[in-house]
Amino acid sequence: MLTKKKREWILLADRAHATIYTRNYIDGAMQQFLILEHPAAREFQHQQGADRPGRGHGSASHHRYAYEDHADFPEQESVVFLRGVAAEINDAASQDEMDNVILVALPKTLAVIKSGLNEQAKSKVSAEYAKNLIGAPGYELKDHLSKLDA
Repeated sequence: MLTKKKREWILLADRAHATIYTRNYIDGAMQQFLILEHPAAREFQHQQGADRPGRGHGSASHHRYAYEDHADFPEQESVVFLRGVAAEINDAASQDEMDNVILVALPKTLAVIKSGLNEQAKSKVSAEYAKNLIGAPGYELKDHLSKLDA
């Protein structure tokens, strides 16, 4: 039996993929709404033209050192992508397209997404689960979410 009409979004995300499902009842059917992908976040630095910095030797010792700290380019790309996902949620919250949103991602990914949410969107977050379900088939998601609630 369907209970309580509610426009709910379920966001599944990892570093390079995000899928948003919607459902109109708390225990209603989930429908895929939006798929976002950012393949650059999965590439290696050398594939993006950003090799590690050069190495040097100390004149007084035989220790090697890097000339400069290298940035994790795929990590930077991932942050840009996840901030874009947060912007999608911000837009939906400001246009009143949803009543609440459930965030499902690993802790580091959740932290980046949440840091990009505005106050209005944060107030609509009803639950968050530190689990990567991005590869789970759509028909299994309802079961996964009910297990997480337990």
